[in-house]
Amino acid sequence: MNPDYGRTAPAAATQTGRPGTTGEPKGAMLSHNNLASNCLMTAEVIQVTHADVRLTWLPFSHIFARTCDLYGMLSCGHELALADSPETILENCAYYKPMLLNGVPYFYEKVMNKLLESKSDTKGMLQHLFGGRLRACMAGGAPLPVHVADYYRANGVFLLQGYGLTESSPVISTETPGNFKHGSVGQVLTGLEVKIADDGEILTKGPHVMLGYWNNPQATAETVVDGWLHTGDLGELDDNRFLKITGRKKELIVTSAGKNIAPVYLESLLKADPLFMQVVVIGDRRKFLTALIVPGMNLLRELAKSQNIAWTTDAEMMQHPLIRQHYSQRISTLLKDVSHNEQIRNFALLASPFSVENEELTLTLKLRRSIIAKHYSETIESMYVQRETRVEQETV
Repeated sequence: MNPDYGRTAPAAATQTGRPGTTGEPKGAMLSHNNLASNCLMTAEVIQVTHADVRLTWLPFSHIFARTCDLYGMLSCGHELALADSPETILENCAYYKPMLLNGVPYFYEKVMNKLLESKSDTKGMLQHLFGGRLRACMAGGAPLPVHVADYYRANGVFLLQGYGLTESSPVISTETPGNFKHGSVGQVLTGLEVKIADDGEILTKGPHVMLGYWNNPQATAETVVDGWLHTGDLGELDDNRFLKITGRKKELIVTSAGKNIAPVYLESLLKADPLFMQVVVIGDRRKFLTALIVPGMNLLRELAKSQNIAWTTDAEMMQHPLIRQHYSQRISTLLKDVSHNEQIRNFALLASPFSVENEELTLTLKLRRSIIAKHYSETIESMYVQRETRVEQETV
């Protein structure tokens, strides 16, 4: 047998595209060694054993589930239960009583909001919902809001975050129940190298780095330089190898004044309040920032009732001055610690959430900003006209 087979032969060519892009997907060539080494490193740090039961519901066509669920089961020999559908996850948890569960942040956030809206005592309720034996659940595929992780941990369930991308097989760093740091995406796996470039980009090197893009040498040369994979993410690395994500290079907003703004950070601050279900910060090449906000509708309706607001449609209710005033005050409070240039000057409340069906979210539920900007172009222009008109009136 060729001793280089595992290092050179592509075991899979997985389609990948940078989050939020609409360009032609690229095929990342991942060797047996890429996948096997990453799977074993991750299983070791999470301390997976053959006695574990893991429930899976994410598509195996995505590298997160492929490596961490499917290959994790094959390498460790534990039981892997298949959920009937994304809509039956909690029912399946009650039946299989898993010890490990992987998911995207949006799922965990939905469960949290459901409990918060029920206004019941949540102590022990989370563990019960997940079957009662859950040792840890992992979030990947998109940024995990800090307040969601805090809520789970405060209510008896370790919700941990990992970080990686298709091109890195995928795991670069991960938290564990005994080793996590607030606001980080965990510690870099032993055996991998990570460094921060001068412009803040996260670079990584090791056995997890893909062989290249299928039939695309130019893209390969731009992404892997001297063995270092350029992730496209911006971050910070501390002395204990805990990694923090601060944004994406291509998602940076550059205002007309030349200020660089990381929208993901601001969006996460706003989503700490369950009245903000989805948020997209707008402002590239603009004088100031605005935001498209999808409210937590059940909580918003309760707020409207408490203010004795009469309405016939949700869209009508969201335009009521008292509702607008409440959101304006919440935005000011939630963003009180950010700079003047990072403040949200106007916002629009949307009656319909962003969705995969409308191509506004990726399959892993990341925002597709360019598509959202196109779909809501009139709303965005209206926000800027309203704000600029108001400023002009105030200065007359």
